[in-house]
Amino acid sequence: MILSKGKPFLAVLGFGLFLAAVLSIAPADGQDLSKRKLTNQDVLDMASLGLGDNVILEKIRTAPETDFVTDMESLKALKAAHVSDQVIRLMINPKAVETPGTATGAAPANPDVPDDVGVYIKVRGKLNEVAPEVVGYKSGGVMKTVLTDGLDKGHRNGTVQGPKSTLQVGSDAEFIVRCAEGAAITEYQLLRLDMKGDRREFRAWTGGVFHSSEGAQKNAEKYDSEKVAPRVFRIKLPPLKKGEYGFLPPGSTSGNIASSGKLYTFGIKE
Repeated sequence: MILSKGKPFLAVLGFGLFLAAVLSIAPADGQDLSKRKLTNQDVLDMASLGLGDNVILEKIRTAPETDFVTDMESLKALKAAHVSDQVIRLMINPKAVETPGTATGAAPANPDVPDDVGVYIKVRGKLNEVAPEVVGYKSGGVMKTVLTDGLDKGHRNGTVQGPKSTLQVGSDAEFIVRCAEGAAITEYQLLRLDMKGDRREFRAWTGGVFHSSEGAQKNAEKYDSEKVAPRVFRIKLPPLKKGEYGFLPPGSTSGNIASSGKLYTFGIKE
């Protein structure tokens, strides 16, 4: 049948061009995209689409085969594309999905390891974040520092508003501290607060680390810590009397901060 160059001819021509375009983007080997090996580029494409880790991990787990390259240059490209460490770990070892007891091959989360820097208290086996209170400071010991040629780093007097902390615990309370990058658990000072009517006061050393030889143990309490993960420590309170206390994080008393800081406060009940 011969078609004229009218509308029927144009319709057939248009369909032919559409069909040619579809065929041109199909895989050259005729393989279904869902059945071929999953590659680094597929992961990069999924990340660029904004797909979450769960979706990408599921795609890797369900792929019939994978052909990932995880040399240093490839890892740099993946990190530059903001591919998460969890996805990269699975790319390095796709067989990890077969590990019994895990859905993704990743190690099960440790309930004693918080994700964010801060101080936490364990209540009924669950971690609860301790909200810090704002502290106002005034410097002390400056003249003494000058006279001793810097041997005494000086101290700062801190004030917390309110007669007591909203967190009241027993003496057997267990705290978990996640330190900031570069900070040590020994830089966290456990301080006993002096109750002054509508406020609580304390004295802390600007050096951050408690030393018994410094004579500043008026408010500082010694404590033991146990490392449970990188930068994460469990603190068992020493025998403490009834009263108000707080964990002072490092940097809160340094001379280059403004006139306020923070203190993770709690009270010991009878």
